[in-house]
Amino acid sequence: MIFTDYIYYQLTNFYKNFNNDGAEKGYGVVMACGLPCLNIIFLIIILDNYFNTNLGPSNKYSLILYCLPLILLLGLRYWKFTSYEEIKEKAQKFSKTTKVIADILLIIYVIISLLGFIFFSLYLGSLKNTF
Repeated sequence: MIFTDYIYYQLTNFYKNFNNDGAEKGYGVVMACGLPCLNIIFLIIILDNYFNTNLGPSNKYSLILYCLPLILLLGLRYWKFTSYEEIKEKAQKFSKTTKVIADILLIIYVIISLLGFIFFSLYLGSLKNTF
């Protein structure tokens, strides 16, 4: 099992624990696609601003196009080819220590992805928008 499968599985379970509306698989797909896209955009912004690589386009909304292949591949994988039940069976075969390690890595990954992106964008915005 790859790490994105485990991300999909755990985020789907997280949503299922709080909302029982049947949309947990869609939430899992959106978050499993969204977190790597945030990381790609974050990396492009850092490389453009600090290393002058000119990877990103001049229009900031065009950065989403860089994530489109990843969104399509992961979305297609979880909607058509790999079911939640298959991933659940594989995850339940993990030993207790493997589950704990995987959960810790997942929490660290999600926190760094979300909070890192938010704080860096606030920092970058405050540098560019001085009054």
